[in-house]
Amino acid sequence: MAVCAGVASVVSFVALPRIGTPAPMILFLRFVAVSGVTAVGSSAMYFIYTAGGGILPLVLGDVAMVLSPALLAVAVAVLDGRRARVTSAAVLAVTLIVAIVTATVPLPASLAVKALALAVTSGACAWACARARIEPYGPLRVIGITTAVFALYCVARVAVGLAAGWDSGLFRAGFSFAPATVLGGVAVIVVGAAVIRLRFAAPSPPSPLVCPAGSAVVVGDWDLASAAYGPERLRGLVTELRAAARDLDPDAVDVPRGAELSIPDALDAVGQHLAAAYRWKPEEVILLVDGAATAAIRTHPVRVWQRRLRRRARV
Repeated sequence: MAVCAGVASVVSFVALPRIGTPAPMILFLRFVAVSGVTAVGSSAMYFIYTAGGGILPLVLGDVAMVLSPALLAVAVAVLDGRRARVTSAAVLAVTLIVAIVTATVPLPASLAVKALALAVTSGACAWACARARIEPYGPLRVIGITTAVFALYCVARVAVGLAAGWDSGLFRAGFSFAPATVLGGVAVIVVGAAVIRLRFAAPSPPSPLVCPAGSAVVVGDWDLASAAYGPERLRGLVTELRAAARDLDPDAVDVPRGAELSIPDALDAVGQHLAAAYRWKPEEVILLVDGAATAAIRTHPVRVWQRRLRRRARV
């Protein structure tokens, strides 16, 4: 329990203060690295437990196993530009519950609780990947599908254990320690490959999209900006641009390279807000263009006509 408390303290006092820093990719990689370490460490703890290591390795193995997909969900949320303090607090609560149950409740009841907690955390990671707007999206889709499959496997593990018995041949063949470890190892490899692809893949210019609101602010010369600032910083600029758009218009929605919003003189307003609230430099502000003037966004002519009428009315 002391080691579990140490893990909780590290996550609380080291990781949490760094959430929301200007380098989300670096923080994402840190969380992913810790997630991978906990996944490998859980297998090591289980081996020690099966060799007669006592209850402590089992507690640590269960905590590390649940913590791995949970930290991956936090990593995806951070990379997507969302605040993850609430999610991280939920991670701490789940892991501490698993630790207490494993230490106090005998098998197989504690195994069922651990499997259900794994299903919840893996499902949360899959949900975070599904709602994330990160370019390129292919690696996120791979991570989401992998964690969703593992969540379903955990649910099936509990269902088979309760229905057929924890000592049945069906459970030993497909849901015991050995097959679960193999499936977990495959999941770690697949997720690791997707993370590497996400880290080194430059965001590609999105395909044209019709913007129904008729007022979009986007990053203009995508190739030039990517070469000047790099993929990581460019993702951060787009995230801040979308956040600034929502500050000015709560109904703003994301579009490729930027955001769609319905306010007068959206380009100037967003640029001034980014400079004042997000400390954008002048050379970063000049990257912004009206979506109607680029090939990336085609605004709706009806709303463009309405915007022109509003401008004439002000004159």
